[in-house]
Amino acid sequence: MNLFKEILPGVREILSSATTSDVHALLSCMLEKDVISKEYHQTLLQEKDREDLARKISLTLVEKWDLCLNTLVPLRCLKLYSKMPQDITDNESSLNRGIAASKRQTMDSAVLTDNSFLDLLHSNIDPLHLFSVLDTRLSDEDEESELSTDPENDTINYDQFSNLDVFYTMESNESVEESLFSNTGEAYSRIDLAVSCFCLTGKLILDEMANETTEGFTEMKMQKCQKRSFMSTAESYSDASKPKCRRTVESPGSTVNGSFVAVPLNSSPANSTSLSHLHMQFSVTITLLLLIPVSSGNSNPNCLLVGAKGIQVISGFAVLPQQIINLPVGNGASNIIIYPGELCSSVSLTCAFVFLEPVEAFCTSLKDYFQDVCKFMAMDREVTLDHLYIDGALMQGQTETKSGKNVIKVVEKELVIYNLEEKEKAAIERSQIFQVLGGKELETKVIVVLGKAGMGKSILVQKICQDWSNGKFSQFEFVFWFECRRLSLPEKQYSLKDLLLELFVKPREGSDEVFEYILQHPDKVLLIFDGFEELQDHDGFTHYSDCQSYKEQYSIRELFAGLFQKKILSGCTLLLTARPKGKFNQYLSKVDKIIEMIGFSPQQVESYIARYFEGLPYSDDAVKLITDCQYLFSHCYSPVMCRFICFLCEMMFEMGDKDLPSTLTSLFVKYLQQKLIPTQTDATAIGNQQHITRLAQLAWYLGEKNQNALKSSLFPSKEVKEFALRYGLVLPFTFPKHSGNREEEFGSAFSDFVLQNFLSALHLVLAKEIKDKSLTKYLSLPARKKKPHNWLDLVPRFLPGLLYLQQDPYLCSLSDEHVMKIRIKKQKTLLKYIKKIQLNDLYPEKLLELLHCVYETQDSYLLQHVALRLQAELSFLGTLLTPPDVYVLHFILKRSPKEFSLDLRNSGINLQGLKHLVGLKNVTSFRASLSDTVRLWESLEQTKEYELLKISVEKFDIDPFKAETMKDISDLSDLVQIQEKMIHCMEDAFGCNINEIPAIKNLRKLEFALGPACGLQGFLKLVEILAAFPSLQHLDLDALSENEIGDKGTKSLCEVLSELTSLETLNLSQNKITDLGAEQLATALPSLSSLKTLSLYNNYICDAGAENIARILPVMASLRVLHVQCNKITDAGAQKLTDSLRKCPHIKSVAMWNPTIPYGVLEHLQQLDSRISLL
Repeated sequence: MNLFKEILPGVREILSSATTSDVHALLSCMLEKDVISKEYHQTLLQEKDREDLARKISLTLVEKWDLCLNTLVPLRCLKLYSKMPQDITDNESSLNRGIAASKRQTMDSAVLTDNSFLDLLHSNIDPLHLFSVLDTRLSDEDEESELSTDPENDTINYDQFSNLDVFYTMESNESVEESLFSNTGEAYSRIDLAVSCFCLTGKLILDEMANETTEGFTEMKMQKCQKRSFMSTAESYSDASKPKCRRTVESPGSTVNGSFVAVPLNSSPANSTSLSHLHMQFSVTITLLLLIPVSSGNSNPNCLLVGAKGIQVISGFAVLPQQIINLPVGNGASNIIIYPGELCSSVSLTCAFVFLEPVEAFCTSLKDYFQDVCKFMAMDREVTLDHLYIDGALMQGQTETKSGKNVIKVVEKELVIYNLEEKEKAAIERSQIFQVLGGKELETKVIVVLGKAGMGKSILVQKICQDWSNGKFSQFEFVFWFECRRLSLPEKQYSLKDLLLELFVKPREGSDEVFEYILQHPDKVLLIFDGFEELQDHDGFTHYSDCQSYKEQYSIRELFAGLFQKKILSGCTLLLTARPKGKFNQYLSKVDKIIEMIGFSPQQVESYIARYFEGLPYSDDAVKLITDCQYLFSHCYSPVMCRFICFLCEMMFEMGDKDLPSTLTSLFVKYLQQKLIPTQTDATAIGNQQHITRLAQLAWYLGEKNQNALKSSLFPSKEVKEFALRYGLVLPFTFPKHSGNREEEFGSAFSDFVLQNFLSALHLVLAKEIKDKSLTKYLSLPARKKKPHNWLDLVPRFLPGLLYLQQDPYLCSLSDEHVMKIRIKKQKTLLKYIKKIQLNDLYPEKLLELLHCVYETQDSYLLQHVALRLQAELSFLGTLLTPPDVYVLHFILKRSPKEFSLDLRNSGINLQGLKHLVGLKNVTSFRASLSDTVRLWESLEQTKEYELLKISVEKFDIDPFKAETMKDISDLSDLVQIQEKMIHCMEDAFGCNINEIPAIKNLRKLEFALGPACGLQGFLKLVEILAAFPSLQHLDLDALSENEIGDKGTKSLCEVLSELTSLETLNLSQNKITDLGAEQLATALPSLSSLKTLSLYNNYICDAGAENIARILPVMASLRVLHVQCNKITDAGAQKLTDSLRKCPHIKSVAMWNPTIPYGVLEHLQQLDSRISLL
């Protein structure tokens, strides 16, 4: 049962009987202790609904429970609960009897009999050593006496104690009938004393335990109690002549009834003058030990603590007059309820102390593990994650389904590409990742983080784990982070328990108890699977049905399927990271939340670079060097590439080299040189060259299988493995150790996905077995289907770059004379291949890939060849344009003498990229998102780039425009509204007189397709700006889903029709227009002197409407085509239209078929006038 459900009923009952002043006092206490903010305090004060107030307070207590425990806000809150009627408080005897009766009811079903506890207490089993007592009077004299550890002198052991079902509750000081406890009085007296020590332990042993570690607490459970010193005055508490039961001071207020013991905590040893000096050490694990601070002046605290973990409320009590703490003593249902009575008024206790049981200890060890492994970045020099981490852009992702030529064949879901404004609205913080709206409360929540390779998904996971270890994401008690590459390689089977407690951090003890707790609280578990693509055989997860038991053993694939299908550990949170357009796309419809990582913004890149070089002597020079190299800077939008470029720049400055390469290929060639050459000798040079060649072959071999890791034993040779590890080209890791294995298995993974791609391309260049004719298939540029080597996305870029670096000394050192000849043949083959490609046949994605390939060659002929053959109208509609894409497109367009028109809608292009492309002289027109364009203009105005502003305004085009959402209408309205501002701006800057923005002036076709939900609302807003488009020729309101503007929309349209003087086509089909709307149209349509086509297809027009339309046909001299079919026109209306046609020789065609026209009538009318169509 979750904490909120435990707290809410108590808070609700408190508030139901509390006065307004009581509520205000509670809220003031919460404010004082920083549980709530000042703003939220004011909000709660104004809350009139007690039920809503109870829920809000309960939620606050849940979210800040640790703080609430320390500040005792729950005590203050629930203190109100125990206010009792005067007649009850005045008669404590009746209260005691009521409580005793409640106890009897509660324990009717108890398993143990009346004498069970006495039997346990008198058993000979290994004893539980409870305490040693130290009195202040002799503490300075250091007098010692030993507590016997003889089994004969102790009463019960841990196992017995953990099964006691004993409840301690504070009663009044009045004596009760001795018959209730005469047979077990002495036994319960000693438990009474133990309970007194329980209450004091948290405060009293802090000094003693301050330096003990968590391991010390864990080991405490297994140790015998060591001999402890105590005062001679305490010897009266133990009597050697009674070996079965230690004698304690009789508790006059104790009552025993069945399984209940009512003990006032003021029954502590009479000889002890200072309770604050009691000490004890337990060999029993306590879930939670709380000390409740109570003011010394309050002898009757009247408060109740509920809801904390390990603390429960006894439901059998009719009235809970004072403070009750329920402590589970061990496994099972055993509890001790401690009720501090007069003790609270005599001793001021100020602290809480927690004894860690296996669950708590395991949680702590998880946090310690993450604090250790997540502290530093994976870099050659020591840099903390906190120092270098920058949150890249996170967006709430949405999917759309695209269908192919055959409507029945639906393509898998793809991510929606956002424009700038939509990105801002969809942006989320890291703290919001696990907020999932909707869904069933007890069902597994599946969250996927999608991002291209290098977007920083693993770094984000590392940061999440670090945040959790530091107290954030407190809704989770357990976080398990699995790297999929570590799970994929071993061919073993695991149970769910193995997966959680064997393959990750292992509990030191009590694994069964930890696992049982996890099964009972799945909502407190976060499972992270990082790198979904690296799971082997991950197809068909949603159809795999075998994994339904947490006890059986399965393969990793089967276990993951069970978790993903929410069949095992249902209720947990599952966080996955994967690449978009990869294998996971087929499962996007099954997840509860999609988060998209789109990398760094230009500002974030600059911030990252500045942090990276912070404190280094060449910091400013390094930042300037990277930002000035625009191509490499464009790649820095990828966090991994940004770190790599910074690392290479750092190496170059250390070596005295200050020239960055201009291509990715030369960048990685230089990286290898900087890595190997400084430590390389003549004796090792040849060996290193051979190692690089074999490592490149391994990179290609793994890449073809969509892998980047392998077992260490599978390296081509021990020397290659040692070489790769020595220079950081691969990183070692350990595979999960199965419980049956004694030896650990080791593996290695390429340190960077880009490095694996580069080495794979190097293998294709150097390998003799790969012939020049088969080389081009790895580019797969003309192919319309998906690339077969999706894992090696960057190979098609590195391959041409390496083939054209013929004179590079380092590459030459890797090739003998025979290989050099093969490289030359491969280069010639590549040139022929590119020259044969028909650029017009390439999809936008393939065209961009070709541009990257050609750019990497830096070959003037190839660059010019491609630039000349680009078609004039380049559309990237719906194709994601990353900063490197924009750079190479700009680079090649700039070399062409041709003029281009660019369609950049739904491309996700950033503002800087839009500015660069629009500024090209040979780009004569462009289309982009309306909101992005308006934002571009506003940005240029603010930076006073008036020349570029003027150019972008003149080049912008929106014809034809299709409005499909309310946002489209809103953006079009904003464009119209900003027109006057842009005109004034250009007049002030250039003194030119511009009356209209060309895009608005030249709009000729406008389609409206909002559908029935927003059709009327959107159209009414559109009508307000229709007059701003003087060249509008085609207004189409026909949509497959029907806009349904009705007569109201028609009326609004008629009011502005006279201003649409250029309108030639008006399509009002499928809009539920009736005779009233037809009448309004008949009044307005004659003003359209250029109208050629009028369509009123599939409306609700009857004979009266047909008559009104027939009446105006003769005066509409420009009209050529009329559609009135599929309305409700009968033969009478059809006759009116036919009669009118005789006066309209200018009309070419009338579509008049209506289901309401009697059979044969329309055929007869067609015989009279052949312009009447039967369709």
